[in-house]
Amino acid sequence: MRARKLTEMAYKQMIRTAKGLEAASVWITGGTILDVYTKSWRQADIVLSGERIAYVGEKAPLVNQDTICINAKDKYIVPGYIEPHAHPFQWYNPFTLADYALQTGTTTMVSDSLFFFQLLPYDKLSSLLDEINKHPVKQFFWARLDSQTLPDPEGVFQRERIKELLDHPLVIQAGELTDWRGVLDEREELLEGMRYALDLGKRIEGHHPGASYHTLALAAAHGVGACHESMTADELLHRLQVGMYATLRHSSIRPDLPKLIKEWKQLGLPWSPRMMLTSDGATAPMLRNGVMDYTIRVAIEAGMPMEEAYVMATLNPATYYKMDTEIGGIAPGRVADILLLTERSNPTPETVIANGLLIDGEGQAKAKIPKRQLSEFISIGSTMEEKVSDHWFQFPEQEQEQALHLDALPVICMINAVISKLDTTTVIHNWEELIQIPDAMLAVLIDPKTKQLTKAILRGFAVELEALATTFHASTEFLVLGRNPQAMKAALQEIVASKGGVAIIEKGEVLFHMPLPIGGKMTDEPMEIVMEKSELFSTLMRERGYRFDDPIYSLLFFTATHLPFVRFTKSGIYEVKTGTMIYPASSI
Repeated sequence: MRARKLTEMAYKQMIRTAKGLEAASVWITGGTILDVYTKSWRQADIVLSGERIAYVGEKAPLVNQDTICINAKDKYIVPGYIEPHAHPFQWYNPFTLADYALQTGTTTMVSDSLFFFQLLPYDKLSSLLDEINKHPVKQFFWARLDSQTLPDPEGVFQRERIKELLDHPLVIQAGELTDWRGVLDEREELLEGMRYALDLGKRIEGHHPGASYHTLALAAAHGVGACHESMTADELLHRLQVGMYATLRHSSIRPDLPKLIKEWKQLGLPWSPRMMLTSDGATAPMLRNGVMDYTIRVAIEAGMPMEEAYVMATLNPATYYKMDTEIGGIAPGRVADILLLTERSNPTPETVIANGLLIDGEGQAKAKIPKRQLSEFISIGSTMEEKVSDHWFQFPEQEQEQALHLDALPVICMINAVISKLDTTTVIHNWEELIQIPDAMLAVLIDPKTKQLTKAILRGFAVELEALATTFHASTEFLVLGRNPQAMKAALQEIVASKGGVAIIEKGEVLFHMPLPIGGKMTDEPMEIVMEKSELFSTLMRERGYRFDDPIYSLLFFTATHLPFVRFTKSGIYEVKTGTMIYPASSI
């Protein structure tokens, strides 16, 4: 498929430029190019015709007064990087992420559309995807076949809606397929979506953490073509053995890459052309290091041959997405995504060219590109018509407990940043008992639409945290955590007033507040502001006893029902393995 539309005029002009009959738009001379097709370096000039590369070699092109000549002597030249698995809604949004990514050499991204699909009807969603792709960073998307949350009362994930999105030309993949239980149970809507994607010639990406070889083989039989969830070299190998692409991940929630590289080298196997690299939706604190340039750097420093690292972030993902004749390499006919490096081992570029346009240090093309804000397309914040009530934070709720013949709320213990299990050894009946345990807090999920509350005790997230309220999680409710009922009420009021976000209240004061008015998940603030605020949040949480990799991801996954073992939902506390509601919600 075409990464960029090539008009008849541009096509003929590129051919004539290659012949020396038309003047080059850009002539890059004297550089050492990484030939990703042979994994070797060679000296050659690069001749551009608008958005495309017309010629690579030693022959001088025709030039005129408009030709931009770049002396690349002592520079190393690589293709623009491809992020094959992005989640562009980690407080930042697709426009602000693209602005930042472009500065560091990422010129193509394939991104999750989950929250946009949930928030917008198809006509508005289609317009948004088209607008996002006008950015110098080429952006493609995948269509989710399942919601990651329970239930789906609005019927967002209807078959026809999913098929409509899969038909969109910028949607090049189905997945990531998190409801593997539903696939194994042969839920017809999931199988139908998978078959539809395959009939369209589009990829299906899996999500199989800890899967056995047998499970991976079943996934491959269903048409799953890639998985980014390998945590060991053996898991990488199993994905390759069943014919999948294996994506090596280094994200803020799973910084696995050094371990994977070390273990793969110990196996003594060659690096595979079916391996890719991803930052997998890293939150803003990790992005301070870069995007795909940082992932490549980590790979090189961990012992991966640098040519392999560059190829896994360029040619291999282009090949997987069937766009290797368009992007992923420096060769005639390809889109002109070109990075000039000061050192072979330093993947952060000195100069970026995207679609034939020189990009300045602020991530902007020299040609005028309209600046867009996501709030122009999504104005939906998190709203609540009800007045915030003291009752919501009462503990215990005698009527609920008596009706269920229970004497305490369930206790949920975090065992890492995203996995939680029932704690059957701890029993907490009231606030007095709760405050005797420093890492225990009340968790309340409030759904103003269905007027339901889900309550539980949470352990292992933080120590002595008075109150935190957030709308940044996988579903649409308000989530409040804390050890002080009045502070919890105040924190909720803070994020209700800003139509979404994250707030921490301590000693009667707002210690932290990040407004996220776009669907309760995102802001239009530039990446630098998001970095500063998210770094502050991470620091505050670590000072309050958070001990895992990424507190922002912990918030995101509290309500994500594709992860073990127990989750918060608007209907109650849900046990993933059995698919049962073990403690129901109560009424507001």
